Amino acid sequence: MDETRRAILRWMTGVMEARGWSAGAWAREAGVTATNLTRFLRDPVMGSLPSADTLARLARIAGSEPRFLDERAYPPVARVPVLTVEQAHAFLDLGRRAGELFLATALRGGSPSIVLDAIASPRAFALRIVSKSLNAAGVLPRDCVVLEPVDVLPPCSGDVVVTVGDGTVCGYRFFPPQLLPVSTDPDCQPTPIDRAHVAGVAVQVVRALKFL
Repeated sequence: MDETRRAILRWMTGVMEARGWSAGAWAREAGVTATNLTRFLRDPVMGSLPSADTLARLARIAGSEPRFLDERAYPPVARVPVLTVEQAHAFLDLGRRAGELFLATALRGGSPSIVLDAIASPRAFALRIVSKSLNAAGVLPRDCVVLEPVDVLPPCSGDVVVTVGDGTVCGYRFFPPQLLPVSTDPDCQPTPIDRAHVAGVAVQVVRALKFL
């Protein structure tokens, strides 16, 4: 098997295993014909390769793409959507599979997104911070924070978690039974964990240096 076919096969099987998708389910979400996938998956050595358009449609749904260069030279990347507060509330009310579909649909629909040079779960997403609750810890208003939901990455003491409220997105340090701000703003006060809507555990912060 040549390296092009091996890279496509590795990517396809990896996506289907990680997402729990069949070839048919992935094809339906991407709006392509399932036989474009199944012919190749049945015989990756001699079967016809999916077209560039098919691969592009599959990649948009998966949030990743085949890697044709050596992994050491071109490490895997993931793309996660940047959700609004309203989208975050909607996502957090969904079950696991429905939530993954919600995020994939957001990416397909042109939602703002962030590319990560790291592995992310299918349930990872980002929110834009709108408070000063962690400004003394280096997380500033308008920063985008990439999150893993607590059912994927349970928070440990000292972790940064992000909460969503009525139009608010705040960051805190997780110190049960409290969420503690690290802020220069005296109005930022500790919040009991059982009264907060924790959206997820922060795994990366992305900051724009200039807004257009």
